[in-house]
Amino acid sequence: MSRALRVVRDELVADTELRGRAFGEALSDAIDDTLVDAATQLSQKSPWVIMAMGSYARRELCPGSDVDLMLLHAGGKRDGALVDAASRLWYPLWDAGFVLGQSVRTVKEALAVADDDLDAMTALLHTRVVVGDEALAADLVARVHRLVPRRRARLVAALADAATTRSERPGLIAEMLEPNLKDGAGGLRELQAPGWVGWALAPAAGTADGWTGGVAALVSAGYLQAADPERLLAARDALLDARVALHRVTGGKSDQLPLQEQDAVARLVRAPDADALVRGLGDTARAVVWITRDLWSRLRASERGPTALMPGTRPIDDGVIVRDDRIAIESDAPIDTCRVLKLAARAAQLHLALDRDTLARIAGLGPVVWTPDARAEFLALLRAGRGAIPVFEALDHVGVLGRLLPEWEHIRARPQRNAYHRFTVDRHSLEAVAECAALLDTDDPAGSGFDGDVARRARSDLLLLGALLHDAAKGRPGDHSVLGVDIAREVGARIGVDDAGVELLAWLVRNHLLLAETATRRDLSDETTITRFGRIVGEAQRNDLLYALTIGDSRATGPAAWNSSKAALVRELYVKTDNLLEDGVVGSQLTNERRDELSRLIGEDADEYLDALPPAYATAFSAEELARHRELILAGDLAIEWDGQHGSRHRCTVVAPDRTGLLSVVAGALALFGFDIGAAVGYSHHDGMALEVFTGVDRFSRLTTESDREAVKGELARALAGELDLAERLRERTRRYRPRSASRTQRDVQVLVDNEASSFATVVEVHAPDDIGLLAMVTRSFAELDLDVSQAIVSTLGDRVVDVFYLRDATGSRLTDPHAIDSLRATLQARLTREVTLD
Repeated sequence: MSRALRVVRDELVADTELRGRAFGEALSDAIDDTLVDAATQLSQKSPWVIMAMGSYARRELCPGSDVDLMLLHAGGKRDGALVDAASRLWYPLWDAGFVLGQSVRTVKEALAVADDDLDAMTALLHTRVVVGDEALAADLVARVHRLVPRRRARLVAALADAATTRSERPGLIAEMLEPNLKDGAGGLRELQAPGWVGWALAPAAGTADGWTGGVAALVSAGYLQAADPERLLAARDALLDARVALHRVTGGKSDQLPLQEQDAVARLVRAPDADALVRGLGDTARAVVWITRDLWSRLRASERGPTALMPGTRPIDDGVIVRDDRIAIESDAPIDTCRVLKLAARAAQLHLALDRDTLARIAGLGPVVWTPDARAEFLALLRAGRGAIPVFEALDHVGVLGRLLPEWEHIRARPQRNAYHRFTVDRHSLEAVAECAALLDTDDPAGSGFDGDVARRARSDLLLLGALLHDAAKGRPGDHSVLGVDIAREVGARIGVDDAGVELLAWLVRNHLLLAETATRRDLSDETTITRFGRIVGEAQRNDLLYALTIGDSRATGPAAWNSSKAALVRELYVKTDNLLEDGVVGSQLTNERRDELSRLIGEDADEYLDALPPAYATAFSAEELARHRELILAGDLAIEWDGQHGSRHRCTVVAPDRTGLLSVVAGALALFGFDIGAAVGYSHHDGMALEVFTGVDRFSRLTTESDREAVKGELARALAGELDLAERLRERTRRYRPRSASRTQRDVQVLVDNEASSFATVVEVHAPDDIGLLAMVTRSFAELDLDVSQAIVSTLGDRVVDVFYLRDATGSRLTDPHAIDSLRATLQARLTREVTLD
């Protein structure tokens, strides 16, 4: 039996024409047949029945689904024999590779477990008889249906809380770049919960079909509208189709739809492309969340009782009222642009849901007219911060947001195909608005201190509009920062922003990445960097706006985009630019207090030591670290020291006799031991020694002991002596650890050369996929071209890197020969784009 079931299962998975619910029904039928055959082994004379539960009961199995079932029996003296027989009953399924959630219980035992565990209770609300005594199963179902209404308050609270949790983690399917089709907000689990809670309304509510009957009971009680069940069923079919395809593609049971698998899943569900797949699933999930969020709000209010609801109506503004804990428009009040925005702003400010009947009315909004009052209400909506996000979603759900901002349709549910971002473009934009609004709020922790002071010094309307529109051109061919300028001008003029404000808004959108990119990719101790940046910014109000938007945009992007290190660099560039714009000077890089501290630690020759190294060095490390570096340099020998920072993050300091290509050799040796380099900097001393400092992550915990670290030093010494072929060892490591599914034929690589960014070096930016030993390979290329790396700024963004190098030629000067620059660019481009054999 198990062999036959395995064969059938494999055939069903291989048949890609069998999609979604049809696949689930076919696989459920195959399991039913196996269990019916296996049940012939049961010799129990008292009543028994095998009951399917969960997705198996609903016949919604996917290739990786667990199979939930229960052997229900009437009890008696031969219970032990029945338990033993059950093991033999389940064996064909185990042997065929299924993961089972199984139990053997009496009716009394099943009820006791259900009364104690809400998950067990909801599992019994979706059951199906596979084989056995149907009367015994019906008895259990009837008792569960009588139990559930008595536990209504617990069930409503638990399911509503679970819905809220799903919105936070794993997040809304419509807004996540890698959505979870089952547990994400708007996913399959969200669809099951209304059917469960419907049985709590009354003992006899609904029909014999738990899922349909439960939802039908909610419609009868007025908690759902008549069209809602059909929309939920359509959403179920779409999500099941995608989940079956995902399991087929991955061969596993994960319900998260990763970026790298979205093209394959799109092909199986007949979507035009991956973006269409994700946006379609987003639209589906938005409808589910909209329906269920209103459902849980209404059920929670009913559980609190009549006294918890506002008696009658409470006017809060012109034509806008609060009714039953919801914001509504009075029935006789006309619908116009200003009143709709007033409704939205008050809902966001009071954190109240919009009344569904009112939403149906405003869906018929006539021509959009932007008056000064309408603009003020729109800005008030943005200023409400996080409270505005569900309001935007509600307006979008009924098509009003697209009327107010036609540009929104382009970014609606638009994926961003990198691991750097957490959210789709539209949700990211709203998150950025919320983060900027928090900076403007003196009562919010984000708005306290320096960052809040700067944000409140800027024009708040332009900051909020800039946050909303900064990515409005994403997904269009070309640079979204450049294309966004016209969108910013059009929206600003349309809503009535003054002419000077429109131009400032356009400038902000055009340059919204400038501060972060300069701070993290350029040497901030080089006066050329500050002067060049200050020339672009030009005035203090632009600097203020750019600083606040950079913080809001970065925080809204995700943890990879904002940390204490980046925050310090961004603030340093802002402050130096602010001083430059105010005084016309960049200011000293080394204060008298710091120079005195270094003199105490290093001695009288501190100035001589520091003067022998680049200006950036004196400000990059603590005084204690500078003193230790000097000791290592004076020793004149190879030295490696490790400094654990936090978790698996470490700093590795290397001092060695200077030579061409030293950075490449050290980076390669570190890569062999699984050290992921996040930042690197190198300095040359006039006595022939070099200092290089690497910060990164010990990916495989291979650098935790002193002996591990000594092994690195040994390998490095061998490599420097020419006794170790680093290039070949790195190729071996690449073949071993790179996933075979990784595409190597299409590599998006950019090599940018900038001769204006520094007064002493040529700056080269390398944008490329994050390969093992990438830094070693790039710097080896520099060495072969007889170029010296004076500084490297390395950053990893998801599965890509942006590495910046300050290069000088053999004479210590910038590269000026156009042929040398072309050769450098062509060499890197060729080596980074060539196909790598993985066999």
